[in-house]
Amino acid sequence: MFKHKKHKGNFSFFKFLSITFSLFLALFISNLFLNVKYNKTLEEFYVFFNNSKFEEAKETLDNNMITSLKSNKLQDDLSNYFTKIIAKICNALKNEEITKNQATIILSEIKKYNILNSSLDKLIAALNPEMIETNSNINSEVKLETTEKYLELGINCYNSEDYSKAFEYFNLVFNSSNSEDEKSIAKDYIEKCKTKYKNYLLNEADKLAANKYYTNAINLLSQHDTKLIEENDSDISNKISSLKLFREEYDSEADIYTSSAILEAITINNINTLSISSNTNYLIYLNLNEQKTYIYEGNTDNWSLIKSFISSTGVEGKETPKGIFSVINRGEWFFSPEFNQGAKYWVQFMGDYLFHSVPFDESQSTIVDNTLGKPASHGCIRLSVEDAKWLYDNIPNGTKIIIN
Repeated sequence: MFKHKKHKGNFSFFKFLSITFSLFLALFISNLFLNVKYNKTLEEFYVFFNNSKFEEAKETLDNNMITSLKSNKLQDDLSNYFTKIIAKICNALKNEEITKNQATIILSEIKKYNILNSSLDKLIAALNPEMIETNSNINSEVKLETTEKYLELGINCYNSEDYSKAFEYFNLVFNSSNSEDEKSIAKDYIEKCKTKYKNYLLNEADKLAANKYYTNAINLLSQHDTKLIEENDSDISNKISSLKLFREEYDSEADIYTSSAILEAITINNINTLSISSNTNYLIYLNLNEQKTYIYEGNTDNWSLIKSFISSTGVEGKETPKGIFSVINRGEWFFSPEFNQGAKYWVQFMGDYLFHSVPFDESQSTIVDNTLGKPASHGCIRLSVEDAKWLYDNIPNGTKIIIN
């Protein structure tokens, strides 16, 4: 009887082991099956999303019992996947392989999964400034950070002379910031952008005109950004009219003498044999070898020398440009922080190139370099104060300048 009970006890123990093993095996197989199904579902999702089939991708995960059971793992896997996707998007944007629009579409799809939240909000807002105010899903903290960032970006663009982009950033700050200080800074920069942009356009047009690209210069001014400059701005309109006159004059010049031929042939002795005309009754000829500026009065092939100025042009590496130009602007004084000097009575003929007096210190009272008769400038033509003032007072805009 004792042995029989012992045998029955052994039988119960083995039965327990068998049941336990069966349960573990069932759990193992179920978990293995679940993992296989989960991985297959995730692979399907990746394929759909990678091929921009966003609706199909979302449907693959929505109302899926397998992914519901693996919700924590799904969050981690999607976070890792989307992080890599965003890195690829940023790299593609940097290499200009995709547009901001295309990037925004993908990022907006990622946002639907509520995985990366605020960091994703910042990136979307950075690509689409207009979303700062209109998108209710972007929280106030993100809006504040983004506004501050736009002020910084605007200043960077302004310093890089990208005035159109800077204007956009400052406009966003002015229209969306709750800080009066930020609005004030943005407003000041908006006005500066307008002024700088106009000066940039006028200078670029002058450079094109100096090389006889009158049509290109006119097109540049005609196609200006009307957000920064009014469509019928008087300065732009006047410059276009002036360029059209120069173009007509250039087109009507005698075919036997091209600009290059004049530059090669001109001397003080043959100036009245080259059919040289000017839009005014004056003509300026600068001889770089002699370091002298000659002023003529009259008209085509009837020029009379009335003044000659000892000059100082650009040193080696910063030579005064050769060519045929026209007087385009003037002023009484300028100062360059870069060179820590300024000059009086400047007359502009191309971009930053001017006739002006010998250089002064910032106080405008002390001459810092009285050199004349040999190259000494950064590219401009230096004259004595008396000669610079005469040029400033007497030579009208449109006067032809020949430098060789």
